[in-house]
Amino acid sequence: MQAERTGVVTPDGVRLHVETTGSPDAPVTVVLAHGWTCSTRSWHHQLAGLPAVLGPDGVRVVAYDHRGHGRSGPAPVGTTRIEQLADDLVTVLDEVVPSGPVVYAGHSMGGMTLMALADRRPELFGSRIAGAALVSTSSGQTTSGAFGLPARLDGAAAAVAPRAVNLAGARLEKRELRRKVRPVEPDVAQVEPDVAQAERDAVRVWRQVASTRLRRPALRQLVFGKKADPAEVDILMADLDALPARSFSGFFEAITRHDLGHALAVLDSVPVEVMHGTRDRLLPPRHANRLAHQIPSARLWMYPGAGHMLMQERPRDVTHRLASLARRATA
Repeated sequence: MQAERTGVVTPDGVRLHVETTGSPDAPVTVVLAHGWTCSTRSWHHQLAGLPAVLGPDGVRVVAYDHRGHGRSGPAPVGTTRIEQLADDLVTVLDEVVPSGPVVYAGHSMGGMTLMALADRRPELFGSRIAGAALVSTSSGQTTSGAFGLPARLDGAAAAVAPRAVNLAGARLEKRELRRKVRPVEPDVAQVEPDVAQAERDAVRVWRQVASTRLRRPALRQLVFGKKADPAEVDILMADLDALPARSFSGFFEAITRHDLGHALAVLDSVPVEVMHGTRDRLLPPRHANRLAHQIPSARLWMYPGAGHMLMQERPRDVTHRLASLARRATA
């Protein structure tokens, strides 16, 4: 199904890219929000699949790129914050979905965006937000067990990861500036000699993740589970390669500061589906278990062998869970 492309402009002037499928007169709208370094393309199965399951007149599907991601405008200095993404979501709802029930599905940072909305605008839950899917996401403590590291290294990861990613982001920004002057990609600058060995190792990992010369198996191992479709890996690689440096480091730092478990009580007023892969190395399954504990009415779905990109790795399952939420919203 061909998606209609449009855009909305936030109060601070950032244009957000929006894609829609299904009928604008449908009784329910499903809003899809992607994760860090991704874009609307990570939801391509659901953009086509939901109207196929519910009928083109039975649902409208809206996916949008966060600021500084995909086809949206760059994030201005000081706006790479989860709270800002919640404000952007309000703009999308007001401009694109001004009425009717909404089922929101957020992957990773997109799920955190909904939690920030619950903290800032709890009155929207039940009145506008009629259901939610939290896909491969977390309410906080995001560096715990991240990147497949053992729990005993949580403290070191929390201290090192933000600075390491900031350093990698700074190098990406320098490379972007050089590209504007010289078309040929220059050599990546060396890490300063006074950086601790642990930080140098972390920087090397993230430089590798951000590089267009990324070894494909490394990305696949880190982000995907078993039997990943090469085409799905290509989508993530393309999004990552196009990501501005400020988004790379700024939103990562925002994710490490994310701690909104206290805001989840409001989600208990709407149907919630928590979905997670058992081989998620970025946000291990313990984050899903914690969410299910914090939202007692939520249903928890664990997918054996799946990694972090659940909607791309288990598209049929995710689509049908969202379709179930959409049916409940109009019952």
